[in-house]
Amino acid sequence: MRKLMIAILALMLAAALISCSFDSLEGYKKAAEKTEQIRKGRTEGEFSLVMDFNTSRMTEEQIKELNYFRNMKGSFNVAYDDELGKGIFRYYLSLGGLGFDLDLFVNGEEIFMKLPVIGKYMKLSEMKGHMADKQGEGKSEIISGETQDAINEKWLGLLKKEDVFKGKDTVLTTPDGEVKTTEYTIRLNDEQIKSLAEYSMDMLSKDKKFEENYEKYIGKNVEFLRDTPLEKLLSDMKENIKKYTVESFGYTAYVDIDGYIVNEIVEITLEADNAEPASVTRLSYELDIKNWDINKEQEFDFPALTDENTVDMENMEQSMPFKIEALFNKKD
Repeated sequence: MRKLMIAILALMLAAALISCSFDSLEGYKKAAEKTEQIRKGRTEGEFSLVMDFNTSRMTEEQIKELNYFRNMKGSFNVAYDDELGKGIFRYYLSLGGLGFDLDLFVNGEEIFMKLPVIGKYMKLSEMKGHMADKQGEGKSEIISGETQDAINEKWLGLLKKEDVFKGKDTVLTTPDGEVKTTEYTIRLNDEQIKSLAEYSMDMLSKDKKFEENYEKYIGKNVEFLRDTPLEKLLSDMKENIKKYTVESFGYTAYVDIDGYIVNEIVEITLEADNAEPASVTRLSYELDIKNWDINKEQEFDFPALTDENTVDMENMEQSMPFKIEALFNKKD
């Protein structure tokens, strides 16, 4: 009888654990899918990237230049209303001890950005047709909605019931005030993360919107990408993924009582298997995102553009007092 009772108790415990894991996975999936449907609100986040390099056979000057990229951090603050086609995106990046601000404004079909250093605005009117989402609204996108949906679906499809743990209820302090949330923690392994990364590269390679934006804007304005076709860039990225091991990956989501994710924290560490000189030996990335004002009306304070505070895309280089690259090549 005692053995029978022990067996029954063990079976009940196993069933409880399986049920808990299943509920955790389904609970997180519902929250993730509901959060994707948010059409207006506010989002802010902070991120940091720390990299170590293999400095063997490098000169002192080369190591000094490489040190600018060892520690990067930044933040962003976004107010958006996809239904009205409006948004204000504010970014800050600290690189090598230097700070850069970049503000992007989307007001219907009018799109412009405030340039760092010179403090003037540049109209991006030629991007009108490329920045609309698949419903024809004003949501700013670099990749198509179909690609975003496919990557999100892949992410959710990767998750197994043993990967998701539903933790304790927590009260978070947010811009909306004190919010009661439920914590969901996800841990994925090297194989799962690489599968997601490689799938994302494949989807981007088929995305016509991303290809067009890359060729017109990214490839032209990012110095080290100017002579690199998108196909080669994505192919090289897929190969480089294989050279690293995902040492750890952690994701934590806090879901409020309405079923929305109001806080997400991502932490990932990569270790190079065999790092060549000047290449990254170790990388640690952290991202902390908060959502609030969910589906509430937003107020947008767009700056007034004048001939005096506006520059053309063609004349931007002439308007800059110096090239940004010069900041990283200055001598002590």
